[in-house]
This record gives sequence, C-alpha cells and structure tokens, in this order.
Amino acid sequence: MRHTFPVISTHLAIEVHGAQVYNHKVFEEFQEEAKCSIGTCKSRGFTECDSLEVTTVRDANRDINYEVTYCPDTLKATCSCRMLERKGILCRHVIWIYSSNGVKIIPEQYVVQRWCKDARLSKMFDCNGEATEDVDIIDGKQIAMSVMWSEIHQTVGMLMGKMKNDVDNFSSLIIQFKEKLSPLGSPLNKQQQLEKIFGCSPSQEITILPPKKSKNKGSGKRMLSMKEKAVALARKPKRLSVTDMTG
Repeated sequence: MRHTFPVISTHLAIEVHGAQVYNHKVFEEFQEEAKCSIGTCKSRGFTECDSLEVTTVRDANRDINYEVTYCPDTLKATCSCRMLERKGILCRHVIWIYSSNGVKIIPEQYVVQRWCKDARLSKMFDCNGEATEDVDIIDGKQIAMSVMWSEIHQTVGMLMGKMKNDVDNFSSLIIQFKEKLSPLGSPLNKQQQLEKIFGCSPSQEITILPPKKSKNKGSGKRMLSMKEKAVALARKPKRLSVTDMTG
C-alpha cells in the first residue's frame, strides 16, 4: 500500500503532491477537497492589506461565503472554515486559492507528519523524552513506551495550529490521567500534606485534653441597679430611737 500510487482525479498539481506525501486514507479526504475546489468555489471579493490578500470564497455546495487570508511571500493561508486547524488537512477554499496563485505543492508547514506515508519512520523517543536511534529494542514495554512518546510529541506538534481551548482540553486530559496513575488517586488534601512533611500520622490515642472552663468575668454576681439598691434599702429595718426603747 505504501508504494502504490492512487488515481488522480483532477488536473491540479497540488493533488499529485498530496498523493505523494499522504497515506491512502488521508489522501482520499484531501482528494475530495481538491475536486470540490474546482467545481464549487468561486471568488466573491478581494482586498489587499500590506502583504496579505483576503479573498471571499463562495462555496456553492454549502451556500456559504468563507474568508481566506493568503500571504504570497510565505505561502501562509488561513480559512474561516477552520478545517486545517480541526483536521490538519487543507480545505477546498485554500486549495482553490493556491491553485489560482500557481502553488503546486502543499507548503511544508501544513504537512502533518502523522498523516504521511512515512509516519512510522519518524524519530522515536525514549522514556526520558530523548530521541533514540536504537532500533534493536527487545523489551516490549520499552517499545510501547517509545511509541507512546512519539505519539505525544506528534500530538503536541499538531496542537501548534490549534486554538487555545484545544490546548487546554488536551492538557486537562493529561492531568486527569496523571491523577489516575497517582498512588493516592487524587491530589493530596491538607492532612495528607502534613503527614508527608512530618513523616508520621496523627496518634489515635488522645492524651492531652482541653482545659476546664473558668469564669473570667468577676465573681459571677450581677451588679444591682440604683433602683434595686433603693428598694433594698427601704426594706431594711430602721434602727430604734431612745424614745422607742424606753416607751
């Protein structure tokens, strides 16, 4: 399959280049976009800003206008349909712009290594993230780890053209999987952090008890108001005079 050449369905040189670099499955999707670029795409407006050309491309199949920004100096192109960012394949609108400007090959920055015929021949990485040239690896786990590192590096490379939200989602998935591999299964709570710092767990036997409550607001008797003092004084028996004592 790697050495066979698919049937070309258009006159576009960029389709021939896609057949040379892409694997068969990806090329089928790219070829469909190339065919649609001929029959369904037309210009509906053109503006220039500095070194950039902005073209409004009408997609007859979808009945939608898309804006394609193209830089002739660097061959950089972006389309409002965002297919390149989502799938890593040029959309029909960008292919139409390239064909109109005589571009015959897919720019190198838009060839995703993962979709190429020689993707399996790309550099592999060991468990430390370092490139390895050793192909005589016998251990099955080591091979699986190397393949995993290669997949991670290729995926991170694909995220270069993605939106920040896609990068955050991928990072969140990595963190979730990391938590699953953690011995505790989740981030350390406050008690677990203290145990890790002091190197021991709290004792289950309680030997120190809290002190008994004590009164700290005087003797505990309430002070009498002036009225209460006057009533108490009136009720107090009066002292007897000398006349009362001799009468």
